[in-house]
Amino acid sequence: MEGGDPFGAPPSDDAPIVLDPTPPESEDPIVMPPPAPIDDPVVVDPPIPHEDDTSAMATWNAEWMEKLSARKNKENEAKAKAIEQAGKDLEQFVAERDASRESKMSKNRSEEQVKLEALEADLESDNPWERVVKLVDLQQEGEGSDVSRMRSILIQLKNEPIKA
Repeated sequence: MEGGDPFGAPPSDDAPIVLDPTPPESEDPIVMPPPAPIDDPVVVDPPIPHEDDTSAMATWNAEWMEKLSARKNKENEAKAKAIEQAGKDLEQFVAERDASRESKMSKNRSEEQVKLEALEADLESDNPWERVVKLVDLQQEGEGSDVSRMRSILIQLKNEPIKA
């Protein structure tokens, strides 16, 4: 601020504030004469920040950053362990699934082979009604209609084939 305004903001930076009681000489003839000079101008140093406040805050910030860093490291380690464990579990699951699939496939192949051999043997049979009876479940009870007559006819044809 110009003119040495006593109510203005103090100058910036760390320069000491000098209060000079003598106003600047102006060229205006109506201005009052300057007061009597004072021996020494008053020098006011800028306020010194309290070291305790800044160091306490800085200490707290440093401790907090250490805590956050420790937490982050702990989380990263836990995450790495979880990923490693998941990989192992996935490998184990795939191995078990493949083993189960292979055993089921071999079982199905053997059952299919037995069934095909049985069908071949039935085709060679002289009585065609024996094949029909093997394909039809005679032990099952019908829910809506009475199938006992059909069952008895099939059993009779199987035991005594029609001679043509």
